[in-house]
Amino acid sequence: MKFKRRDVAQLMGRTFLLSSAVNLYSDILDSPDFFWENSEYEPIYKRTSAYLDLEDRVRIINSRLAVIQNLLDNLTTQLANESSHHLEIIVILLIVVEVVLDLIRGGLISELFGWSSPDTNPADF
Repeated sequence: MKFKRRDVAQLMGRTFLLSSAVNLYSDILDSPDFFWENSEYEPIYKRTSAYLDLEDRVRIINSRLAVIQNLLDNLTTQLANESSHHLEIIVILLIVVEVVLDLIRGGLISELFGWSSPDTNPADF
């Protein structure tokens, strides 16, 4: 499966938003403000929360999101390494081209292969 940097960045953003929604924006683990005025209902809320295992479910969601985030970090690193590998190959090819052009300009290639060109002056290049 081939991923692009943009796809991985979008997945990372979605994971971050989901993690924020679970941990920052929801009051699922806290007692809602409603119970400040109606404290007689708070024990029912706490029993319901315990029955539904909300704390465990949030912990499981967070651990799964951490695994997904780790996977996306690894994908980002892999994409960066792949890009850097391509750049290294391009730099090596450019160096090889430069060396070959310098050898041609200096007349060394002509001397090695026995090409003679009496009219050609290396300084003319």
